Amino acid sequence: MKKKILVVFSAVVLAVGLVGGRASAWGPERTLFTNAAPATYAVFNSITDNAAVGDERDFVRIVEVGTGNAYGNEVAVRGGKEYQVYIYYHNNASSTFNTQEKGYAGVAREVKLSSQFSTRIEAGSKGTVSATISSSNTNPAKVWDEAYMAAEKTVTVKYKVGSAKIFNDWDSNGSVLSTNLFSSAGTYLGLNELNGIILGCDEYSGQVVYTLVVTEEEEPEPTSIPDNPEPEPVPTPDEPESTPETGPEPTTPEDVPDELPNTGPAEIALASFIVLGLTAWGIYYFRTKKNLKRVKASVMGDDDGKNIS
Repeated sequence: MKKKILVVFSAVVLAVGLVGGRASAWGPERTLFTNAAPATYAVFNSITDNAAVGDERDFVRIVEVGTGNAYGNEVAVRGGKEYQVYIYYHNNASSTFNTQEKGYAGVAREVKLSSQFSTRIEAGSKGTVSATISSSNTNPAKVWDEAYMAAEKTVTVKYKVGSAKIFNDWDSNGSVLSTNLFSSAGTYLGLNELNGIILGCDEYSGQVVYTLVVTEEEEPEPTSIPDNPEPEPVPTPDEPESTPETGPEPTTPEDVPDELPNTGPAEIALASFIVLGLTAWGIYYFRTKKNLKRVKASVMGDDDGKNIS
């Protein structure tokens, strides 16, 4: 049953390896091997002609669940769909170097897998899903690769809890992996148990798969503006509670006399003439009276006019 699972995975992945080509986002640069000439030390995913997956440097692939399509390096993602991530691991050392005589040079220890993915992808752009395989005694100590998710609309991406599993031909087959898988520290891989020990040779290889759930983000509705917006009414100021007193009541038309005295230039001249005339008459009157007294005194024989009463 275990071998059946591996055969199914290998057949699907090989189809992509032959047709889809190799992803370019792998690393680091390292010594490469073939099936006929494997490594003499522990190293991961460095064989270029693997019968199951082709070039092992391209070890991260993705497919839409339920489509029957082959795993590929890129997939178009849509809201309401699920996508399965495939990660292949293989210690390329020859089985000869798993023995005590060879100092167990082919045995990889403290083998961990960590994986990350974009949790939000903007419309018209691409997100990534990546994986890193590390070990305390391999050369190089880490290898990595990534695949892509292209979104026509803005989407969010979440891990489907409990979907991360390891598949191999050993007792750990079908085990659910810890969510440490999605941390920088990673989670242990293994054979009969998940203890971080992977021997060299393809019979000890395996796959890790997990599912991502994609949800489309709702776009905010555009705010509509009327063609002819009505102006906002101008607020009416509140009536004052009382009007402060500002002095006497203003003159009303009823208080104004029908006719005003004529005080033009002619009237002023006439008044001045009358005043002068009266003044002159007064002077004339008193002088005349005085002269009469003198005349009377002269007639009466009193020159000084002292006896004149």
